[in-house]
Amino acid sequence: MSDTFFNVGCPTRFLFTDYEPTMNMSQRVRQIDLKASFIRLARTAATSVALTWSMTSMCYGQGYTTEHQGLTEPKYDILVAATEIGRIDEVNVDVGDVVQEGQVIARLEDDSQVADVKYAKERAAMHGESDAAKAEANFARNRLKQLQELAKQQMARPDEIIRATADLDIARSRELASIEQDALRQLELQRYELRLSRRKVLAPSGGVVAEVFHHPGEYLTPGDPAVIRLLVVDQIFGVFNLPAADALALHVGDPATVFVASLSQPVRATVHSIAPAINGDSGTIKVRYLLNNKDGKVRVGDQCRISIESTRPALSSSDYRYSRQSQRTELSAAKASAGSIR
Repeated sequence: MSDTFFNVGCPTRFLFTDYEPTMNMSQRVRQIDLKASFIRLARTAATSVALTWSMTSMCYGQGYTTEHQGLTEPKYDILVAATEIGRIDEVNVDVGDVVQEGQVIARLEDDSQVADVKYAKERAAMHGESDAAKAEANFARNRLKQLQELAKQQMARPDEIIRATADLDIARSRELASIEQDALRQLELQRYELRLSRRKVLAPSGGVVAEVFHHPGEYLTPGDPAVIRLLVVDQIFGVFNLPAADALALHVGDPATVFVASLSQPVRATVHSIAPAINGDSGTIKVRYLLNNKDGKVRVGDQCRISIESTRPALSSSDYRYSRQSQRTELSAAKASAGSIR
């Protein structure tokens, strides 16, 4: 038998050869005990290999159903914040309220912005300058036309034509300046209206109010601008940590049935996303299932479970760690025995 029978780094030639003539009785007894120990180790290893292949052949080819526990999460968990700082005048929602997209959640103090908008509206409504510029341009245009008619009859001097042409150009420039000024006033009004709108906190999406962080009279700062916590629950995610062998067999869009603890009826779902990385500690992959929650029956944070059809039973994290540890222990014991022989 060669030394490669036990690949543990021990000189097996001493186990399967005759006794040395110089050995005393105690050394021969010790060698007999070592022979017996290695024979038992070889039998145990052979039995383990045979059992492993037997279990593998039994497992593959027949289905196993495993249940996995998870939790529900909202589609979006939003901290709705104000775009500007200031004192809160009013908060229009409370915990549990259902809000729609664009609904006014809260309003900051806006007296100054309201006054600016009123002033800008008055300026934008002014049209006296533009009316005067148009009238002056029309007068200059008609005067030039009359002088040109008189010039054909040799009744107008050339300098009068030149002067009338210049007056018309000046009037046209003033009319253009008044039109540009009106446009600037409209832009100024839009700017003040935007500043006023920024004093309102609007819901970015429809959902349910989970928390209210500030109340009327409190001051919002750049470090703490959030007013409420909004949960978008028209769609709910069921999040599960599945064994890698089961998760890798899934595909985005696969249908599934999820059982929610607070509901008596199962909920239909589809695979929404599969994490690209395997958790090294547990050997699992995070899989998110998308549940339709238009009726609002599924609650966020509720326990849920799902059944997975597998072609082999998956190792738990404790089994995974135990198998690695047992391999290291057996190898260390074999090396220690080999060292005692030397």
